[in-house]
Amino acid sequence: MLRRLSLLALAATALTAPALAQDAFPVTIQHALGETTIEAKPERVVTWGWSTQDVVLDLGVTPVGMAFFAYGGGEDGVLPWTEAAITEGGLDMPVVFPNTPEAPLEAIAALAPDVIIAPYSGITAEEYELLSAIAPVVAYPEKPWLIRWQDVVTLTGQALGESEKAAALIADTESFLAEQVAAYPDIEGTVFANIVNRNDGQVAVRIEGDPRVQLFADIGMVPAPAPEGGALVPTGIAYTLSYENFDQIPADMLLSFYDNKESANNFIGLDLIRLSPLVAKNAYTTIFGEDLTMAVSGAITPMSLRWGFPQVVGEVGRAATAAKAE
Repeated sequence: MLRRLSLLALAATALTAPALAQDAFPVTIQHALGETTIEAKPERVVTWGWSTQDVVLDLGVTPVGMAFFAYGGGEDGVLPWTEAAITEGGLDMPVVFPNTPEAPLEAIAALAPDVIIAPYSGITAEEYELLSAIAPVVAYPEKPWLIRWQDVVTLTGQALGESEKAAALIADTESFLAEQVAAYPDIEGTVFANIVNRNDGQVAVRIEGDPRVQLFADIGMVPAPAPEGGALVPTGIAYTLSYENFDQIPADMLLSFYDNKESANNFIGLDLIRLSPLVAKNAYTTIFGEDLTMAVSGAITPMSLRWGFPQVVGEVGRAATAAKAE
């Protein structure tokens, strides 16, 4: 798997070297809420939802406005890797919109954007219509809040007229991941269950189809199937399982992120959780921190992976080694 990922990355890099051409405009982008035509290369870019602000920055454009991140973003709502890129690049800080679930129409309109890029968002058809009266809007390809980081990069590249630069960014990021994982060979082929403690006597277990699960599948791991007794959630990308049945998860290891060390210790310390054979052999991760969770298990971008993945891969590799120990 790692070899295949590396070869794909090298092939994509070769296709974009030595020069990166800009796309021709107008460009039309298909998405779940319709199709959007962008007449000319955008200069004033607004991003909404998760992830896109990082990609816009990586593609050489500073957004004029971006969403507030309450989780992982601190008091100013700016994720640490995003803030570092803006500060280190000597760029102007974009307007950070109010912390609201709905797109702030007046605040966005005040910025007079050329395009609104929102592929990792939950905008409704009604919001899309209202936003489209302000500027062309790029929405999610199929379902709200469900898109792989590679597709965020691709769609953003198309919207900005930088498709080749976007392809190179994907290739470079996949090469980076492959290099990081190479030091931990036990990761390859390990069956993992990505769990979230619901604090209500149940856990949610993300399954194949969730982009946060796909990240680890891309580096050679295998998503665990749902066990008997699991209840599929309406989105179809996770199931819930009671603490009593936690030891029935069909996986080699457990992969989980927590807000802080205390919440990790409290969960692993529960009597029913400690009955799991995977817990008994230390085949589980205790990765914690809101920012790290967002970087690698939330608003995933090439920028967030450069910032957070090196902090995570060693713990994943340790758990994978414990899983395969006799």
